[in-house]
Amino acid sequence: MKSKNYIKSILLPFLFIIIGILFSCKEKSNNKVQLFVATGAMLPSIKICDSFTNNTTIQTEKNFAASGNLARQIRAGAESDIYISANKQWIDFLDTNKLIIKNSISELAYNKLVVICPKNKEVNIDFTKKFDLKSAIKDKISIGDPKYVPVGKYAKQVLDSLNWYDEIQNRIILAKDVISVLHYVELGECDWGIVYHSEAIKSEKVKIAYEVPQELYDTIIFYIALLNDNQQSNQLYQYFKSDTAKEIFNKYGFTSLN
Repeated sequence: MKSKNYIKSILLPFLFIIIGILFSCKEKSNNKVQLFVATGAMLPSIKICDSFTNNTTIQTEKNFAASGNLARQIRAGAESDIYISANKQWIDFLDTNKLIIKNSISELAYNKLVVICPKNKEVNIDFTKKFDLKSAIKDKISIGDPKYVPVGKYAKQVLDSLNWYDEIQNRIILAKDVISVLHYVELGECDWGIVYHSEAIKSEKVKIAYEVPQELYDTIIFYIALLNDNQQSNQLYQYFKSDTAKEIFNKYGFTSLN
């Protein structure tokens, strides 16, 4: 009998410790918000999350990639609480698959397209159908892959609207996301590329050669949607729509919505 009591006296404290650790881990897990964010919104999203976590005990985990890649990950079962997309197509994709909380789709900020080139280079483009675009491409240019990358979809709209895409298709490097387009140009592997204004201004190795005329592509709107309806996710979701978040978006080259 003594041996049983002795074993209990040793095991019970360890059992309580293990239970405490399990509850602690569960609490910690519940206190994190998972964000899947389009690469084009990476810098303002990091800043907004930092500002948010400075005033709360809630932590954030962020996954950055092209909007289409993220949406397909979520559709395949990846855990995410908030999704930020660079266009409506992939928001609608998740909504159709009933993965978005009802009435949570909201516009975040506007962006625009620019042509970038290395700082020590020049590029001359006339955005008219009569212009011979090949004369402005010595080697290659880069855009995002329009199948999955919204900035590539918008760039292809520009090229298609001027009947340029088929003409120069063999000179285009399709990138996995907007950051990759920027890197191709920074490294001099492409004569120029088409990126978001917000992406262009963060690099010291490229310059903005042109703003692309707005009538050549759809209005660029970044969207946010809630995928998990809990208190922590809701708090961060609302914070992304706050005045503080709008100021941060403006700082990083976006145009915030009223």
